[in-house]
Amino acid sequence: MTEPQGFDLFYLDKHYIAFKNSSFNYWNRKRAIKKCYRKNIRNDAGLVLVDIGCGISPVTPKPESTLFLDCAAEALTHLRKKGYSTKEGDITNLPIEHSFADVVFCSEVLEHVADYRTALKELHRILKTGGRLFLTVPVHAKYWGSDDEFVGHVTRFELDPFKNLLAETGFEIVEEKPVGSWLERKITRRGVKVFMRQKTKEPFGKMVVLASRVVNLAAYLAVLISLLFASRESTSIMLYCCRKK
Repeated sequence: MTEPQGFDLFYLDKHYIAFKNSSFNYWNRKRAIKKCYRKNIRNDAGLVLVDIGCGISPVTPKPESTLFLDCAAEALTHLRKKGYSTKEGDITNLPIEHSFADVVFCSEVLEHVADYRTALKELHRILKTGGRLFLTVPVHAKYWGSDDEFVGHVTRFELDPFKNLLAETGFEIVEEKPVGSWLERKITRRGVKVFMRQKTKEPFGKMVVLASRVVNLAAYLAVLISLLFASRESTSIMLYCCRKK
C-alpha cells in the first residue's frame, strides 16, 4: 500500500476535516446545489445518484443514497466510515457503466483537470438520457490568483465558451445561476493565505477549528448578501443544471 501524499495527508487529520467542512464556500455551494436540485428533481424516489470528485466534502442532498467517486483513497476512507458507498477512480476514465446514473453532481472538479473535455464526456456517458448534471465551476480569468495555483486549478472558465462546450458534449442547460461573487474571491484569497501560514506551523487544533467556524459563518452570511447583486459578469463561480440530450 502506497503512503498517502499531497492532500491525502490532510485527510488523515480530523481537525483539517472539520476545518474543510466548515468552509463558507462549501456551505454556499452545498446550499445552492440543494436548492437547484429540489427545484429540478421533483420526485427522486429510486433514482441513482453519483457525486464525482467529492473529496471529504460531498454536495449531494442525499448522501445516504449516493455513490461517491474520487481519486483520493483517504477521502473515500473517511466517507466509508460514515457508511457511504464509494468507488475510487479518475474523472477522465470513470469506472462506471454507460447510462448508469439518473443524477450526477460534480462541484469544483473540472478546473483541476487538464483534459476537462474528456471529463465532461465521461459525465455525459454515465448519465441516462434525460438525466441531470449539477455542476459548479470557477469562472472568469480576471479572478485568477495564487489561491487557484495552491489548490491545483488549471483554469477558470469563461462563460460563453464553457456553455458552448456543454452543448457540444450533449448537454442542454436547464438552469444557470451565479453562486460566487467578488467578495467570495477576496475572502477566499485571504483564507488560503491564512491556511498556508497555519499548516506550516502545527496541526490544526481545536481552537483553530472553532475560530474558523465563527469566521466562516460570518463570511457565509456576507457572501449570501453579495449574491443578491451578483451577475454573470461579476460572479466567481457558476452553477449549472444540465440535461443529457
